[in-house]
Amino acid sequence: MKRVGFSPLTAFSAAIIAVILLGWSSPAWAAEDEDLTELVVRFGKTRWTEDNSIELLADPRRAWEARLDLLESAKSHIFISTYSWHVNEYGTRFRDALAEVVRSRMEENDEFMARCLADATGMKMFSRAFDAVRTGGADVRSYNRTSWGMAPMYDGRMHDKLLISDGREAIVGGRNYSDIYFNPQKWWLDFGVLIEGAAVWDLQMIFLKSWSVSMDLANAKQFAWSMEHIRLRIRSLWATGRFPGGKSPIEEYLNERFFPDYENPPGDTRVAVLYDNSMVWDRGPTAALLVELVKAADAEIDIMTPFPNFEPVLTNALIEAMDRGVLVRIFTNDREAAIRGGAIRLAAFPTLIQLVDSGAEVWAWKANPKLLDEVITADCAPAIMPPVALHGKVARFDHELTIVHSSNFNIRSAYYNTEAGVAVMDRAFSARMKSLFDGLVTLHNFDLRCTNGDRQVVVDKLVKLLGQDDVEAMRQELGSKRRFLDGMSMLW
Repeated sequence: MKRVGFSPLTAFSAAIIAVILLGWSSPAWAAEDEDLTELVVRFGKTRWTEDNSIELLADPRRAWEARLDLLESAKSHIFISTYSWHVNEYGTRFRDALAEVVRSRMEENDEFMARCLADATGMKMFSRAFDAVRTGGADVRSYNRTSWGMAPMYDGRMHDKLLISDGREAIVGGRNYSDIYFNPQKWWLDFGVLIEGAAVWDLQMIFLKSWSVSMDLANAKQFAWSMEHIRLRIRSLWATGRFPGGKSPIEEYLNERFFPDYENPPGDTRVAVLYDNSMVWDRGPTAALLVELVKAADAEIDIMTPFPNFEPVLTNALIEAMDRGVLVRIFTNDREAAIRGGAIRLAAFPTLIQLVDSGAEVWAWKANPKLLDEVITADCAPAIMPPVALHGKVARFDHELTIVHSSNFNIRSAYYNTEAGVAVMDRAFSARMKSLFDGLVTLHNFDLRCTNGDRQVVVDKLVKLLGQDDVEAMRQELGSKRRFLDGMSMLW
């Protein structure tokens, strides 16, 4: 039977060649008629893969079910990367499901592999959870060490979220392992995608390189290495698949077990994997790509992020797009739904003030703190409640291109975190995302229908369009803190 797609070695070689030819920075030349697909390759430092199937994971119940399905389907290996893994209902349930799969697969095949890669800071914050995952049979490692010293006051973080099953299927997006991502009664709106196809190979290559880096930095020699030497080793690995000197820690994985071919195409969707790593690139490719896509847009731009403290170059590009007649909508959280308070919340104000003043539609999600009480009082038991906050990281351009990412599209994500996501070139996928955004806009008033039939709870104003009164309130709240926040913008 004729096989379809790239072989593992071909895919690996293609990725290496693409990076070498494109270099670490974008070339100065660019054709004026360069289309979106070319922009994604050049500025995103990636490639397009064909014949993928892709499913948007928006509903927390389906997002949870898809993860369990990937665990159950694994026969060879499971790779997981995450920032946080909480010791609560859903965090524990996923740990137990993983442990059961590992136990049963190891009985059938003692070479079955389960690996979890997490940020060192996240592992400290949620040590009980990661210890339990390790006890459940997974090999758990931290990606970095706190002495990397990405800035004088803090380190960069591993922020990407991957779940890969047998090199065939993967989930990538913004969800960690905790109740707030999966509990339909009290959840954050987030997005991910379930992918089958060649794009999974590219996601898996990211994981394997990151895993190799984590092992390399566990070597005691690291304490004698300079920052420049560490960067050289990591950049060499990403560009060539080898460390300086020729050693390849990922060559053993380049076989049919880890990169299985497809006898039939899983789908027909074009997907490009996006990855940011401050040790590989001084500025994340996703950040550069977003600016170029904004410049190229001629109809509409939608961006959702819980932390919209954008780089000035992105904010300016959005303002210029509006001057061209492009509709710009930003979706984020209002005070009631803010995921982080204090300086982190205030850091987004300068961006929001500029965008509102320039004519952008900034929609702020307002979690009604009385909602749950009203539902309980009304003796209502809906299958799913409205989300209490927005945590999704999505960017949509015109009618074809959508980015689903772990990146918040802000300054910290651009310069310090590792982030992973995908660009999807598909009109149907874009239309689905547009309908979700349009649905959020309509939720000025929300009728919650209860499962007992007749009862209703009317919740007022779940989302708010920010106006000049809100801009003035933000200016007053910023007050004298504006200069401090601008000077420390990399922290947020």
